[in-house]
Amino acid sequence: MSGADLIQALHNDWPSVVVVESVDGQDPAREVSWIHGAGKDQVEGSAHESGQCIYLDGQERPVAEFVAWYRRLVPDDRAVILCDDSYNFDAVVDPGSGVEEVISLFPK
Repeated sequence: MSGADLIQALHNDWPSVVVVESVDGQDPAREVSWIHGAGKDQVEGSAHESGQCIYLDGQERPVAEFVAWYRRLVPDDRAVILCDDSYNFDAVVDPGSGVEEVISLFPK
């Protein structure tokens, strides 16, 4: 998914989102950055310029809500893999996964 497509989807489905586009491409991991929600429901995210990686920071449920939403944007034949920042686990997010299914993928 291109950065422009992601920005459009964010604005369409998360109207209160704050989006920042990379101006000069200094950090390829932050081609697009955003913040949605507030307090314990806040999710901060960024997308790599390749369109192949999204970085998320937030509490489990709001992150799972975002992942379930994002999975619906990705064609069914493309894998969406959830992992932590140190790659200690990874799990495939199946097409049609809801919030509870995504939450079940987090390590306990």
